[in-house]
Amino acid sequence: MNIIKLKETMNQIHIPKEMQEEIIVNVKNQLAKRRKKAALLKKIAASAAALALILGAAVPIQAGIRYLLKDRLESIPAKELKTINQMLQNQSDVQADRYSRELSKEEKKRMKQLEESYLGGKFPEHTIPLTDSLEIAPKDLLCYNTDTGTFCLPKQILTDEELLQIIDFNYTTDYAIAKGSSAQNAKKEQSAEENRIKAAIQDEGGISKQDALNAAAVYLKSEFGLSAEGLEFDLFLDENPEHIMVYHVSYETQDNIAFYSYGIDISAKDGRLLDTSCARLPR
Repeated sequence: MNIIKLKETMNQIHIPKEMQEEIIVNVKNQLAKRRKKAALLKKIAASAAALALILGAAVPIQAGIRYLLKDRLESIPAKELKTINQMLQNQSDVQADRYSRELSKEEKKRMKQLEESYLGGKFPEHTIPLTDSLEIAPKDLLCYNTDTGTFCLPKQILTDEELLQIIDFNYTTDYAIAKGSSAQNAKKEQSAEENRIKAAIQDEGGISKQDALNAAAVYLKSEFGLSAEGLEFDLFLDENPEHIMVYHVSYETQDNIAFYSYGIDISAKDGRLLDTSCARLPR
């Protein structure tokens, strides 16, 4: 029931006007709480998905991130992560972070470019200033309103450092959310699914994890001309939409120019090659 219909209904009930208003206010508050909770859960899911791409082992295109950004995020103290989570839950509007003014086309372009640099290890010199009151917020300086979830932008064009601070804050909050209890429950569900697939592989006489790694090393050589020796690798199990159980193996390496990642998808049933992928992320 929306508030307008509620008012119409209350007008037909013979109770004091003061009591009517009190009931309407209570209903408004309950609706706001429900919407806020739903928005927060949606934000948690989105952040967990985003961080799965950043920190997950099986996304080749995110290769370089795991060398630098992962270390940066994992160095954040647990107490600070908990504080960030609490801040997000207390915000009056948790659906999405907002800007006090629209970013210019030039700022949007630079932000996109700087995000690529950020993923390659270019971090801001300082973190974004936080405030819970715009009255005491510094004028014409970038800051973040923790109550409303708003980036308060100066009138002048943002500097590269300020754009990097916004980018860094977004990745940090996503990481904090992903490390929260809701995200941990999602990880447990994923682990249970992987155990189910492992059991199915055994029942069908599929190949072992070691067999998959051996096969992946062969395919890495035949498909990309690379030796798996000395390369960092990760492996995880999945079931694709065609209900084929797959070992996803990713290899990572780097040089002074870029980070490189190579993905090998192998059938868990017979070890045949299903797909390959490769990615290069400039430093």
